[in-house]
Amino acid sequence: MHDHDVDESLLPGILQEITALIGLPATLKLTQKYGGVRLYVPKHLPEDHVLADLIGLEAARKLAEHYGGLVHFDIPKADAIRIALRNSKIRAEWPTLSQRQLALKYSLTERQVRKILAIEQQDEPRQMGLF
Repeated sequence: MHDHDVDESLLPGILQEITALIGLPATLKLTQKYGGVRLYVPKHLPEDHVLADLIGLEAARKLAEHYGGLVHFDIPKADAIRIALRNSKIRAEWPTLSQRQLALKYSLTERQVRKILAIEQQDEPRQMGLF
């Protein structure tokens, strides 16, 4: 799945604004590090600022131009879009990787992988009643 294939409406409002400003990959890096906490972006951002290291100097400067010097603001988590991206990657890697390999790679259970792949387990043994 490419970034332009992602439904950005899965992002909370402020993250949609930030994505329009710096792009989805940089926004996801930002949410991975700061999701769920408050962030302050300085008005004048030095080249060695932590944001420049995280998302690149150009993106960090765009954030500084737009949000620099403002009161701290909350960076929401982007769980819904992360899950959508993960699930899309799992579907793309199937059947090259087995369900077991996908489960290990993405720290999921094989049952979760089957659910993502929408594979019915028809070979599950049925319980027979005792007579």
